[in-house]
Amino acid sequence: MPYVMRDADGDIAGLFEQLQEGRAEELLPDDAAEVVAFVNPPISAVYTIGKSTPWRRMSDEEVADVDAAMQTAPLKQRRIYEAASYISTEDELFSTLKAVLSTVLSPSRADELLAPEA
Repeated sequence: MPYVMRDADGDIAGLFEQLQEGRAEELLPDDAAEVVAFVNPPISAVYTIGKSTPWRRMSDEEVADVDAAMQTAPLKQRRIYEAASYISTEDELFSTLKAVLSTVLSPSRADELLAPEA
């Protein structure tokens, strides 16, 4: 159970294993919603990854299957993808690539391949 330090707005600003007199004196359970949210902040819905990132994350077999599927895309779409250096969740290419990966591999694998870079 951590001791919680709060900011001026009352939000958690820090967690401590031991009492911090005058700073962190409130004790909360490890599974308290506020503690869990502080320890595991949500990933931003908007991010950019290098275009090569999904390919680097794939196995050789996945690369072959995905490449074959991408070759059936309209030429204009393939050229735009080829010219890009990165893909952003705000770009329609991201959702198109995610749809291809979901269809060829699986929705969960698509999420893994398109996850933010660490």
